[in-house]
Amino acid sequence: MTTQRLEAEGVSAGLAMEHAEAMRNLLAESDELGILSAAIGVVYNDLEVVRSEGTSSLVARAVEITAWVRQLERDAFRTEVHQSFVIAHSHYRDSIDMETTSLGFTPGYTNTELDEIEAVMASLSWDLANKIEDIVLP
Repeated sequence: MTTQRLEAEGVSAGLAMEHAEAMRNLLAESDELGILSAAIGVVYNDLEVVRSEGTSSLVARAVEITAWVRQLERDAFRTEVHQSFVIAHSHYRDSIDMETTSLGFTPGYTNTELDEIEAVMASLSWDLANKIEDIVLP
């Protein structure tokens, strides 16, 4: 009986150690989850995302943030395009057919010619992009 009792106590001590280790790991995971939850809350507040009811899961909240950021990017892009047309109109008024311009490149250019036009316009377009960025992005 003594041998069995010693073996049982040994098994019990081993299980107690495993349990203690599992509890430490669980606490560490819980702490990380708390930090992640707080970080997502900060992002929510910073992006002014309205929390949907019943979205307590971190995954659902992260998906909402991603969707909101995509919408902000879309809005900023459209604003930049609009601003480019406004600036062009402010310089050239009715001498540029803005409706035709909105359709893209004038037909008939070769790829080489378009590459040359893009190269010439690069620094000017970056200047405009920087000005628009100052307007659109805080």
